[in-house]
Amino acid sequence: MSVEALKPRRPSRWRLYAPYILLALVAIGWSVAWFVIRGRVVGGLDEWVAAEAEQGRRWTCADRQVGGYPFRIEIVCATLSLERPDVSATLGRVLVAAQIYNPNHIIAQAASPLHVVAGARTIDSVWKLLQTSVVLEGGRFARTAVVLDDPTVHATAPDIAPLDLSSRHLEVHVRPDPADRSAFDGAVSTVAAKVPGLDELVGGTEAADLDLRVLVTQANDLPARPIWSELERWRISGGQLGLTRFGMTKGTRRIEAAGTFTIDELHRPQGEVNVSALGLEGLLGRYAGDKSLLAGGGLLGALLGGRSAVRQDPAPADPKVPALKPLPPFRLDGGRLFLGPFTVPGIRIPPLY
Repeated sequence: MSVEALKPRRPSRWRLYAPYILLALVAIGWSVAWFVIRGRVVGGLDEWVAAEAEQGRRWTCADRQVGGYPFRIEIVCATLSLERPDVSATLGRVLVAAQIYNPNHIIAQAASPLHVVAGARTIDSVWKLLQTSVVLEGGRFARTAVVLDDPTVHATAPDIAPLDLSSRHLEVHVRPDPADRSAFDGAVSTVAAKVPGLDELVGGTEAADLDLRVLVTQANDLPARPIWSELERWRISGGQLGLTRFGMTKGTRRIEAAGTFTIDELHRPQGEVNVSALGLEGLLGRYAGDKSLLAGGGLLGALLGGRSAVRQDPAPADPKVPALKPLPPFRLDGGRLFLGPFTVPGIRIPPLY
């Protein structure tokens, strides 16, 4: 036996370097896959922008950047703008991102300000934080949510006093109605909102917490046209705005309402809403001197919390929580506002367009 045969064999270095080689191959493969996905996202985005332009909506992402390697795809716009035939809007810096392993869940952040111009009307808004989430299922829109902290809105229009709104927190949720893809469910909630005219309408100076839920039918996405044209298309197709719930708490005042609205042939809103309220006696007392309401006899007593033929809710289980009192229905018809069978004086409803 030779001396060489007696020497111990050195272990193969392949086993030593194999994990590093495998890791490098995985990293290279992942990088290639990321750039392929990035290319598809950019291509799909460009196709979507082109399709939107054909529909009359021109989107512009200034200084677009695409990044997020290795686990996300991020698209950043220094500013984002939208041009429609009758509306233009600009937004601050926008970041849109999706995880590689869950591309159907898109999240975004937008910086203020928002500036909207619609003819002679303008809307300007600022906020501390705006986040949104969009979920797709089978390539179709499934639901979205928008959350804002400390938003403020300033709106102007010819011959109308400027409108200023604010809220400490605002959330908006939208999804297609499961039973009808042409209808959409919407929910809006605010915390500590200040709405012009609400103090005079309801009374008190406290901020209001609002909860609004609606169902809009015949809300198909059609080519962008002037808003009045879209509203007319919606009216002719039998569109309805269902107020499935409206809740408001403002100090000791509480209101809950539900109803349905449409647009009549003269383009005025029409519909009926059932309201229950607490703490509005002082407000309703303003109409005590109006003969048309006094003609209702017991009706006014019902509104002011006295004896009434109007049915009241049963006493609540907790005596510390007063029950809301149902009011006669509010009705919009023929450009007038009715409270039960009586016309509310001094109010005329103009056409929407």
